Amino acid sequence: MAFTLLFLCVSFLAIVYFQLCYAGIDDVVPTTPLKISQNTNLTLENFELGLPALYVFGDSYVDAGNNNFLPTKARANYFPYGIDFAAIPTGRATNGRMVVDFIAQAAGLPFPPPMLGMSETERKKTLTGVNYASGGSGILNTPPMAKTLLGHVLSFEEQVALFKNTTMDLKDQFDSAESFAIYLSKSLFFFHIAGNDLSLFLESEKRFTDIDKFAHLLSRELSKQLQALYQLGARKFFVNNVFPLGCQPVNINTKKPKTPCVQETNVHISTYNKLLQGLLADMEPSLPGFKFVLGDLFKLFEDVFASPSSYGFMNIKDSCCIDVNRNGTGPCAPNLAPCFDRKTHLFFDSFHITERMHFLWARTSLELLHLMG
Repeated sequence: MAFTLLFLCVSFLAIVYFQLCYAGIDDVVPTTPLKISQNTNLTLENFELGLPALYVFGDSYVDAGNNNFLPTKARANYFPYGIDFAAIPTGRATNGRMVVDFIAQAAGLPFPPPMLGMSETERKKTLTGVNYASGGSGILNTPPMAKTLLGHVLSFEEQVALFKNTTMDLKDQFDSAESFAIYLSKSLFFFHIAGNDLSLFLESEKRFTDIDKFAHLLSRELSKQLQALYQLGARKFFVNNVFPLGCQPVNINTKKPKTPCVQETNVHISTYNKLLQGLLADMEPSLPGFKFVLGDLFKLFEDVFASPSSYGFMNIKDSCCIDVNRNGTGPCAPNLAPCFDRKTHLFFDSFHITERMHFLWARTSLELLHLMG
């Protein structure tokens, strides 16, 4: 009965099976790392952003390794994850860099380190940004059934609380409260969250039956946490909407729709995405100094799905790595080589995108940030 439920719940598959294949596999199959160069179109130039720091909040799409330090099964800290990140699995659920890594590079900043992996000294002295994201997290606190399967991941509320601790740690590095406020106002706060709410949480909790009410609930809770960050000094917000999860390999291979994607899932996501634009626009006049960029990730994915070759992709349906279930419904099986040409795949595993797609996401994000000023 439990495994039947897991098969029906999109995000549960990744959580439950993340570590099932650890035992008995000792040898790592050698592979050829992706070489990043100008020829691969994975370089970013000519972006003068003027950002002193980058602070990251969200889920597994931007988690740099916080879950490595939590009692959770939602981890990507094993090969082949990180195969193109100096061949080191860091906890990033992809083969190489993530969108926030590319943005940091373009801004001349180091990759924001995972908060939970930092020493006390690092927490008090790191002025270039921190990553609080946690795979499996959502806008809402983790529902009971999901928590039973996941273990503990950092909820959005917990991530915001950790940033509050950061402000307490860093304020002594500045000559005055005013200079600290200026630093925070110029820093970028990047968000990718709500995907788990609209899949894992929505499908596991019977009380969430009205999608309109659920989308409004997410909108209110998001607003609450963004305003909490504003009160702590944040001013520049980059908020991404949710991409069409109904087109993930896990959804397609589990639900086997007659259409190219699972339309019901994408309709749910569109309902939330429509509220997001209005939410941010409504916040702006009431919060002095508040600036936001809405990253239309849904549209970017639609464009890629409509013309994959225009973006360098040859495969937009299958995961690049061999998944634990061998049927496109799980995370990567440990210690097995992924596909050779990872630049041509949209998805690295059944849930998460490749470095190349992260790059495209970063490229469009940087163009919006440039306009934001």
